[in-house]
Amino acid sequence: MKRSLIAITALSTFASVAFGQAPADTLPTLPTKPVKVLSWIPAVTHGMDFSFGLNALNVKNSNGISGYDLRPLGSRFVSIGSSHRFRLYKGNKAAFALKTGVEVSWNNFMFQENNVVNAANGQVTFPEAGRPLQKSKLTAAYLNIPVMPTVVFREGVVSQVSFGGYAGMRLDSYTKIKDQDGNKSRDHGRFYMNNIRYGVALDIAFRKAGSFFVQYDLNNVFQTNKGPEMSAINFGIRL
Repeated sequence: MKRSLIAITALSTFASVAFGQAPADTLPTLPTKPVKVLSWIPAVTHGMDFSFGLNALNVKNSNGISGYDLRPLGSRFVSIGSSHRFRLYKGNKAAFALKTGVEVSWNNFMFQENNVVNAANGQVTFPEAGRPLQKSKLTAAYLNIPVMPTVVFREGVVSQVSFGGYAGMRLDSYTKIKDQDGNKSRDHGRFYMNNIRYGVALDIAFRKAGSFFVQYDLNNVFQTNKGPEMSAINFGIRL
């Protein structure tokens, strides 16, 4: 019996030494990963852009043609596209980036009064329809690629300012006429319009809001000696 008690006591002592908890200050510590500090401006950003605005025409030479005056609020510009912004340089308060992408845009030139588009005998003209109209417009769809150097601001009301250029190609063009009684007619064609579009643009973006844009085509809407020498101006908001 004595031997059993001695054996049990020794075994208990050994267990308490072998499996007992170590002092708190001797517990092993696991290695921790360093906290990664995120940059205030990502290297690359992607997004979808929706633009809504108005059209205007800068007439350089009418070539004796009239009747192309636009309705101030009826002539609209719409575009939808995918944009990508690549950071090139980052400072503490501002960064420099390049914004590009691809977009599809529509210029809707809506004419005043009852003028319509007529493309014949190598020239486009805008004669009177001879009847009252609700609307008469020339629409051109383009596929565009903008290239916009951009300054991005870390703080402030303005988040970024972009100034650069764009180039595009005409995808389609058509005229649309709506009579007073509601009858509609549409005619697809080239109407002596230039197939290529290019120009300069300015985009001012506001923090947690949309942006204001202006585009000015450097080339003419119509081919040389085929119609009035005039360039399109588009302006509005981008979301």
